[in-house]
Amino acid sequence: MLAFNNVSFRWPKASTYCLNNLNLSLSQGECVALVGDNGAGKSTLLRLAAGLLKADEGQITLNGIDLSQQKARQRAMDIGILFQEAEKQIFHSSVRDEVTFGLKQRNLTRTQIEQHTEQALMLCELTELADKHPLDLHAGQRRMVAVACLAALSPPLLLLDEPSRDFDAYWLKIFEKWLAHCQQSGTTILTISHDLDFVSRHYSRVIHLSGGNIVNDGPPSRVLRTEELQEPGELPSPTLYALNQALSLDYPETPEQWSHAWLNRTR
Repeated sequence: MLAFNNVSFRWPKASTYCLNNLNLSLSQGECVALVGDNGAGKSTLLRLAAGLLKADEGQITLNGIDLSQQKARQRAMDIGILFQEAEKQIFHSSVRDEVTFGLKQRNLTRTQIEQHTEQALMLCELTELADKHPLDLHAGQRRMVAVACLAALSPPLLLLDEPSRDFDAYWLKIFEKWLAHCQQSGTTILTISHDLDFVSRHYSRVIHLSGGNIVNDGPPSRVLRTEELQEPGELPSPTLYALNQALSLDYPETPEQWSHAWLNRTR
């Protein structure tokens, strides 16, 4: 569905490439997480995938069509983006108007717009907040407003930048319910996340980006256990993987398997 073919990108006045001869492809319905240190090129890759940046070299295609040849309105039909700071993509004075805006850009009847809006508000548990100003809500609720806009449009490709940030346990559970709904619907999802525990719970494929290059690509059980991602520092480690490494266990992947392995060790 989405393909990067020998893509390189360099910011203006930079002496080196941020992404260098990168090749990557996502199939329809895949859920892929991008992990790595700050400055690895993850956000740049996501913006290239959205068509917000243009590659210096190589080609990016969406469903076989060169992304650089598509107009913004065309891309918006297929691609939904959730930025790190949700308030930067909110500009209406009520939650309902915000969710409705994208639907009004499509050839839908008034009844269809109302139906999609109400379904999105219900899915994101924002119905009771529909008439509130989005900027009067707390950070987690504001993020769910941006999510509800995506839920209303249901684009086939979602690009999510640090989607689990700003959520307390209650709103994270609501967000994860929406994410599961998208996965079950066959939506293709590409996500940047430093929350490796969140990644290990929800993504079947993980790509480790470092210095603008893909250094590892595979299931979380293999990619997330690499020493570079488990080194002490600002990047949080997933609880089970960090414990496995520290205690030299054979990487059980669920709390139940971990408990069994630890009991065997202590015996």
